[in-house]
Amino acid sequence: MASSQFDQLTGQFLRAVRDAGGGLGAVCTACVRVLPVRRAAIVLEERDAGMQPWCASDEFAERVEHAQATAGEGPAVTAVADGVPVVITDLSADCEPWPGFAEALSGVPVSGSLFAVPLRLGAIRLGVVDLYRESVGRPGPRLLSASLHIADLVTASLVLATGDDAHQWAQPLSSRWIHQAAGMTSAQLGIGIPDAYARLRGYAFTHGLSLVEVARRVVERSIRIEAE
Repeated sequence: MASSQFDQLTGQFLRAVRDAGGGLGAVCTACVRVLPVRRAAIVLEERDAGMQPWCASDEFAERVEHAQATAGEGPAVTAVADGVPVVITDLSADCEPWPGFAEALSGVPVSGSLFAVPLRLGAIRLGVVDLYRESVGRPGPRLLSASLHIADLVTASLVLATGDDAHQWAQPLSSRWIHQAAGMTSAQLGIGIPDAYARLRGYAFTHGLSLVEVARRVVERSIRIEAE
């Protein structure tokens, strides 16, 4: 893309974020408005908890992101670890590199393609913007170039969010449940926080639940993670 096209895309994206009300949810909406994609999600890397979804443009994307969080693996995890975009050309058939993610998705009707674009500032790994298309196949070079530019804008927004804007980028309730549940499990079982997250993820995987659903039930004390 030429410099003028990047400038035009920047203006379109910032206007779309403003029109959608600002904040992280508006960023997901803006991605769908300015890129030829059907849906979008942003997942951020949280200490010990791993990659967690912070926003999604619809329920389809939200289900896929929670499957990644529950499995602890998937295209977003790989993208942020390797620092390069990761493409799933067909969500219904091409998840073999991540067997846990594929199994977590097994009960979810999925279709189309996904590409995960890392959000990085130098050596700092923030997370990923996941972009979904209804068609299968790899994104073309123009779409990939535009997506990398949008990822840079999202990264800048995350880093620069301060003052009155900061509350709009606050940690979502689902993520707070997971951290609280890990703290409770750590205290109850006398184990470290990383092990507590692993126990929560293992319980979710074994019982066919999402990580956030298990965390919510632990916080509400409707289930308790038992010692092995």
